[in-house]
Amino acid sequence: MRRIRSFAALLVFAFLPTFLHPECTGDHDQRSNKASGLLITDFSISGTHTLSSEELARITSELTGSCFDENTEELTERIEALFKNRGYMETMVKNVYIRPNDPLAIPKPVSLEAEVVEGRRFKVAAIEFVGNHAFSTSKLRSEFSLKKGDLFARNKIGTGIEGIRDLYVSDGFIDWIASAGTARRSDGSVALTLTVAEGPQYRMGKLEIFTKKELADTLRTDWELPEGAVFDLKYIEKYIDRNRSRLPAAFNRADVQIIRDCRDFSVVVRLPLDGTDPRSQSLPQNIDCKPSHEAPQSSPEN
Repeated sequence: MRRIRSFAALLVFAFLPTFLHPECTGDHDQRSNKASGLLITDFSISGTHTLSSEELARITSELTGSCFDENTEELTERIEALFKNRGYMETMVKNVYIRPNDPLAIPKPVSLEAEVVEGRRFKVAAIEFVGNHAFSTSKLRSEFSLKKGDLFARNKIGTGIEGIRDLYVSDGFIDWIASAGTARRSDGSVALTLTVAEGPQYRMGKLEIFTKKELADTLRTDWELPEGAVFDLKYIEKYIDRNRSRLPAAFNRADVQIIRDCRDFSVVVRLPLDGTDPRSQSLPQNIDCKPSHEAPQSSPEN
């Protein structure tokens, strides 16, 4: 009997890795489906010409221990970004190899190998703006942590553009759009030009809340943007966070309906909280507006 039990214990132990799911949580988990995907347990890079082993180790450590969808194209883009965040704007990821270590585990532990040609490394020459009127050039420039001579880090450029977006949409310019262009120079530097189309400045119109009257009255009392005030698109996220306990569990920012009235450049904010209310099911339509969209998260490269 003792031998049978020992054999059973060994059998369970042998198959244990198949059933134990590796930990992958928080910012390290980038999967769209938590019931699948890859866990990068090891990452190696070959093909570079100028990077030291220490620099390569810092790059590979940024993906090691993270989970992603089983998508070679996405992994290629992420590897490319690791180099472009360090100024290597001409980086080419030639090949990516995914080698499973345990094909039955979820997420699947894999060793990742990439062949990369890093190209030249660029620094910031200038960051310039065209078309801005609501905010000064110096105000927009202050959103970028990069200074002249710093490495042209794509992620820091993106953070700066996102900061400018927040400035505009918090001040009523919800139609704000921007396009970014770069000019590479022979001295290994890059000039970034951000062309801005501000659009009109919107003001707060009506707040419509579709739910039971008592709850609607409570939520309306807590709304701090009066009619006629400059509309702050970022305020909606703060409002939802503050009233989370009163709102349906699944309700989030994407459920809030914003209707533009282009006759007087105001917006109606609708909170469709009751799915049984016909008004919650109706689709909002902008009033006398040409097709428009909220400000995109522009990228300094195509």
